[in-house]
Parts: sequence; C-alpha cells; structure tokens
Amino acid sequence: MLRNTKSTIYALSSASGRAAVSIIRVSGPDTSTVYKQLTNRTKTPEHRVATLATLKQPFSSPPKVLDHALTLFFNGPKSYSGEDLLELHVHGGPAVVRAVLDSIQRVKPDSGLPIRYAEPGEFSKRAFYNGKLDLTQIEGIGSMIEAETESQRQASLEASSGHSKQVYEGWREGIVENMALLTALIDFSDDNQGIDSGEVLVEKAKENVGKLLTDIKNHLAQVQRSEILLSGIVMSLLGAPNAGKSSLLNILAKRNAAIVSEEAGTTRDVVEIGLDVAGYKVVLGDTAGLRDGEQVGLVEKEGIKRARERFQKSHVIMAVLPANDTNHSNDIIAELKQLHGAEKQIVVAINKTDLVSEEVVETLRNRLVDEIGLSADSVIPVSCFSGSGIDNLLSKLSSEFSTITTIEGSDPVLASQRVKDNLVATVIPSLETFMDYDLDDVVFATEELNAAAEGIGMITGQGIGIEEVLGAVFSKFCIGK
Repeated sequence: MLRNTKSTIYALSSASGRAAVSIIRVSGPDTSTVYKQLTNRTKTPEHRVATLATLKQPFSSPPKVLDHALTLFFNGPKSYSGEDLLELHVHGGPAVVRAVLDSIQRVKPDSGLPIRYAEPGEFSKRAFYNGKLDLTQIEGIGSMIEAETESQRQASLEASSGHSKQVYEGWREGIVENMALLTALIDFSDDNQGIDSGEVLVEKAKENVGKLLTDIKNHLAQVQRSEILLSGIVMSLLGAPNAGKSSLLNILAKRNAAIVSEEAGTTRDVVEIGLDVAGYKVVLGDTAGLRDGEQVGLVEKEGIKRARERFQKSHVIMAVLPANDTNHSNDIIAELKQLHGAEKQIVVAINKTDLVSEEVVETLRNRLVDEIGLSADSVIPVSCFSGSGIDNLLSKLSSEFSTITTIEGSDPVLASQRVKDNLVATVIPSLETFMDYDLDDVVFATEELNAAAEGIGMITGQGIGIEEVLGAVFSKFCIGK
C-alpha cells in the first residue's frame, strides 16, 4: 500500500541495463519542482511538448552536468497517473541513470512533502485512485507487458483499452436496474398505483437476470478458452521415423531446435519447445517416430509410449507423412483414425513432395481424406527442403488455433484469476440463487442482486472493501509502472 499518497514518486520506467535511451518517470505534487531544480529553469514546460534540456545535479557548485535529455511534462489530471507527471528520456547507460536518480533524491520539495522512490506498480495505483484506470484495465496493462505473441498482444489490448470494463459495468448497471424494480415493489407494496403487480415485476426481473446470467456464463466460457493464449496451445508432431518431423520443427522454430538425422529413431523422448507460430504461443512436442517391429528397442518403445500420452494431452496433432515412403502409412493412418475419433484437431503435412510427382502426392492426400475423414484443407503438401507449402501450413495452423482459442463470433477475452474467482464464487451463485426466489421472498432476492453487484464492483475496483485486493494486483508490476 502507499506510504503517503501525497508524496512525489520517481522511478526508472524502462528496462534496466544498457540501452540507447532510458526513461525516468516522476509523478506527484512536486513534479514541476523536480524539473526546475534539475534543469535550472524557472518555468514549468508546456503540457505534452517535448523539450531538450541539460540535466544538472541540484545545488552543486560548480553545476555538475548529468546528461542532455528529452523531457516531457504532463499536467494532471491529463496524464497516466492523473497527477503532474514528468518523463526524462536520458541516455541509457547505467551510470547516467544512476546519477539522475540520485539527483532527484537531492531535490528540495516546495510542498514540504517527501520525494521518494516508487513502490512496485505505484504509478498505476495512482492512476486507479485518480479514476484514470479500473482494475481490469490495469491487469490488461500487466498482461500486455508480459505478452510474447501477437495474439496475446491483441487480447491484452482489449482489456487495457477498457473493453472489459465496459462489459462488467454494463452487467452491474443491469443488476442495479433490476434491484430498482424490486425495491419499488418493497417500498410501495401497500400502494401499487403506477407500478405493475408484484408477480409481473418479479417475472420481469427474472427474465432480465436470466439473460444477464447467460451473458456472464458465455463470457466466462470465452475467458476459459482464451486462457490457452497465455499458457500456450499444446501441439504434437506425429509420424514415422525419418518423416521429417524434426526438420519441420526447426522450420517452425526458425532455428535448429531438434537433431535432424537420416538414422531412424533419433528422437527417443518428447522434445518440447515453446514457439510463436502464426502469432500464437505454441508448446510444440517432437515425439518419437511411430513404428513396430524387431528393430524397436526398449528405449524407443518407451519413447513411443510417451508420444501417445502426449497426443492425448494435445490441442492439435500435426502429422508428418513422407510422400516418397509409404511403408509406415498404414500405421500412421490407424493412429490418426483413433485421434480423429477422440475429436482431436488434426493437420497433416505431406512432406518431401519435391521427391515425387504431383500424382503421388494427390493419391496420398485423397487416401487421408477418405480413410480418416479429414477435410481436404487439413492435408497440406510441403517440402521442408525447399520450403514449398510452408505458408499454406502456417495459414491452416492459424485457422485451427483461432478455433481453439475463441468461441465463434467472439474475440479472445483475457481475465485474471481474481476476476474469474469473483464471477464463479460470488456473482454467478448470487444470480442463480435470485432465480430461485418468488414474490414472497422479494427482500432476500434483492439482497442476492446486491451481492452480485458488489461482486462485479470488486472486479472493477468499485466494491466495498476493495483495499485488500489492491496490494496483490499492483505487486506484480515493475517499479516504474
């Protein structure tokens, strides 16, 4: 929690270490004082106008130059924190940054209030207290900072831009409106002039809350699907030895992540690697080649067993079949039939197409479609050697990933565990309990609506007793945010 909400805070907001430019942020009542004493200027700079300035150590004689910096001043409340805010864009050497931070500590505040180094997430915490952001937006900013892939960035942007806030506030307003209906029934039960009968009001409220409950459950289902964006889509490579699985993995990884060898059975265990594939986070497993026979030793058999276990845990199976060798096709097709029956998403890459004619490729493709029941666009001819067909494969994978992470007609939705816990433990149960009440229990029914409204208020930061959750939310932020 804040030690003093009236103090002026400062911190390095960019990453620490050597860089071309580092950004130091200052916020609070003495922000203009910091600027004036660091620059030896008497006027506060214009709002949101970039200004070049020579930074000097305050009260040093002769004046000690620290750096030549770009400064940006934001007048409160038109700033990120809602207070006067200063950004110092200095050269990114550790010594430069350290000298400027030390000099800010030497500034003598005009207000008499302390100037101190910020706590983790304190700039965002002040933005929350000053009504610039709600908790869902702040958590969205945290997700954006952690985003590694394009899909994560897009989903985080939705939350940080206030889309989730609008959804939750819309629900809360709907609940409050229905509370007003029932409150009117309670307050004017002896004089029903000008209002509908009790039965009509209760049924109207139940109809409204029923629709709202459906919306909330659908939202939660979308959140649960979208969680895969953060944890990663689990995908496994399936195929016979020497089908080209490791070569394809290296293409997807854009580096040599797996050993490529002409010797059969090189991959004995599941080789797992995190990738960015078509803008999605993917946890890809290169598995042991599937084959039977006397040549298969105990170690390789164990690798095949682990491969099959990995298939069952996967969201997507990407099978690799060599177009020039159909000896193992029957075994692979039998394996794919079982997985297709288990409703696994399957994409097949027919590899080594550069070694055979188009007729051979098309014959194998038709067989896969007919015998397994795959759609034609799920079987893609490729060549890991020439790169042919790889773009088509990536396009198909992107389509499959989108299907896995979203509900049709909806965009990905990210929500923190705190939000999900409030919905599951408070909001939904309260609304479901409300639906069980009738006219005789209208007072208790209204209390359930009030509990649901408070639960949503805790999500956005408007609830009673919200203070206890703030520490947990902001502790995950870096100091300068």
